[in-house]
Amino acid sequence: MVSAISFMHPFQKLFSPRGIAIIGAQPDPTRGGGQTLRALQAYGYTGRIYPVHPRHRDVNGLRCYASVGEIDGPCDVAVVAIPPLDAIEAVRECGRKGIAFAIMYTGAFRVPGRVGPTLEDDLKLAAREANVRLIGPNCLGVVNVAENVYASFGSMSREPRLRSGSVSLVSQSGGFGYSMALRCFADGAGLRYLVSSGNECDITTPELIDACLDDSGTSVVVAYIEGVKDGRALMAVGRKALRLGKPILLWKAGNSEEGKRAAASHTGNVTGSYDIYRAALKQSGIIEVNSFDVVSELVKTFSYGCRPAGRRVSLMSGSGGAAAVFADCAATMGFTLPQPTGVTLDALQKLDLDIGDSVNPMDCAPGFLGDASAPKFVAAVDAMLADPQIDQLCVFLMTILGKPALNGARALAAGAARHGKPILVCSTIPRETAVEAYEVFDKAGIPVLSSPSNVALAAAALATFSEMRGLAASCTDIEAIGEPVELPQSHGALSETQSKALLARYGVPVSRDLILAADADVSGLTLAAPYVVKIVSADIPHKTEVGGVRVGVPDEPSLKAAINDVLSSVKRAAPDARIDGVMVSEMLTDGVEALIGAVNDPVFGPVIAFGLGGIHTEVLKDLAYRVAPFDRQTALSMVSELRGRAIFDGVRGKPALDIDAVADALVAVSQLVWRCKDKIAEIDINPLIVRPRGLGAVAVDALVVLK
Repeated sequence: MVSAISFMHPFQKLFSPRGIAIIGAQPDPTRGGGQTLRALQAYGYTGRIYPVHPRHRDVNGLRCYASVGEIDGPCDVAVVAIPPLDAIEAVRECGRKGIAFAIMYTGAFRVPGRVGPTLEDDLKLAAREANVRLIGPNCLGVVNVAENVYASFGSMSREPRLRSGSVSLVSQSGGFGYSMALRCFADGAGLRYLVSSGNECDITTPELIDACLDDSGTSVVVAYIEGVKDGRALMAVGRKALRLGKPILLWKAGNSEEGKRAAASHTGNVTGSYDIYRAALKQSGIIEVNSFDVVSELVKTFSYGCRPAGRRVSLMSGSGGAAAVFADCAATMGFTLPQPTGVTLDALQKLDLDIGDSVNPMDCAPGFLGDASAPKFVAAVDAMLADPQIDQLCVFLMTILGKPALNGARALAAGAARHGKPILVCSTIPRETAVEAYEVFDKAGIPVLSSPSNVALAAAALATFSEMRGLAASCTDIEAIGEPVELPQSHGALSETQSKALLARYGVPVSRDLILAADADVSGLTLAAPYVVKIVSADIPHKTEVGGVRVGVPDEPSLKAAINDVLSSVKRAAPDARIDGVMVSEMLTDGVEALIGAVNDPVFGPVIAFGLGGIHTEVLKDLAYRVAPFDRQTALSMVSELRGRAIFDGVRGKPALDIDAVADALVAVSQLVWRCKDKIAEIDINPLIVRPRGLGAVAVDALVVLK
């Protein structure tokens, strides 16, 4: 058997096994082992099949082996369909026999709520000692459609017989994942590898996606997850997919509190913060999906491989309503409908087309694909695709069928061949009513999508993937940048003074401050009024909660009273706190409050949050997240992502703010928290005063917490 993976990948034997042992094989087709045996025989698997069961001499016409040790030929995969305690010993037997992979069907290895070692821990230890890699437990198995490998049970082993193609799927939920595969299959997609990974006590989703990406026969990977243990491994396969030009379409579930509980009871995966997942997927070029419809439509779109140079789209439509829907979507999805160049307009004008007032979108007259009008449509398509202002062409045929549909298909196929730009078609008619047209589209690599909004979604996804590929190609290894960081030899919260000193040392501008003793003379200060007065104490990380802050102190005569007031308030609210003095700072009044936060996420490690301060954070929760470290372009995208983004451009007569300085501060914090990921637990810069353009951004309060 020839492997489908293009080189000797560690998972080659999993997807292309020379032989499969079925431990727990049964003649009963309703049992897991029986279903696997039936599927392998029914679909024509050409490798060796080894039923293993101590109470049977033969099963379905095949010799049945009493134990794994009796297997007398090459065997790379074992399907384990027996109870947990027996399964653990079976894995040990697989190791002694040299079987590289075991697919664990049963889900009874992990008891919800149990504290301490579980049977799953025993299983992992046995597999590690036996040098056997595990899929599952609690999974439906593995399918290689091209080679008829059905090491699976349940829905993944039943009809219909799948069409071989280039779409691979990895899913933590067997039934749900296979439902996605069936939807893509029903819409015409051919499938490659299907893996139900279950609880992932050993082999994980990122590892399986990595193997699919290395397969020369896979062009698109679809994934369903409820959570991963190593978020950076997921991001790494996203970046690899960008390099290879093979998109990953990922459905992340378990995002609400209810969803998290369902995921925990389902596959046992840690779901984590959805805001951070969403940011990480975007940051690494993984395309998030959230419906069967979207999965299927994007699979069609990406399977053909044509990619746009930008976000400029032209639309030709026989339906004004569909064009309006598409234009609305364009406004929310970040691509444009530019007017063509003068050369293109001249060419269209010479065709004497009845296209109304707009050229983009172009409202085509009824009958525009009749035999008499078709040559004009061919010329119009050619003119649009030749226009350097246009990166993609969308054509809405909607309810056109028969010969007119065929005329349109031939015109678009010719244009695609000449210009190499993506063409997306919208049609709502069944395939059987325009068979010839659909065949032309298939051969030309032109996806036919089901609605104007899905065409818009697909056009946006193509453009975003191309942009991310370009950014990935130009990125340096930012994780390797930077010198070691010296931190105080302590743990817990640093004082504001220590926190600001650390941030300043690594590139974050901080406010001008003076630390004064309680009885200090405040006359002749070198700071400009108005002032801010704050308590200085490592025991009080949140100063406002104990009355430890006064703002807007107008002058030196008022300063002494403000200091005394702060000291009195803190003494009443936190009598045991150690007081190191008071901080007097210049109060900046020409900027807008923002915040930068950093946390060590259990899934993704150091993560940065950025948002506007005040009500935008507390009420609107207007925050952008990115996984650290990141570059300046990523930092700028965080600013652009905020719902309050317009504030940075200046509103109600106020000047535009210094976004470049914000980006510099974000990059500096991302580098600092990354270099010190083993030591820094949290950073909170709140507020960061963003001043008018050219005047910078200043951290006027900061808290660094060490592990």
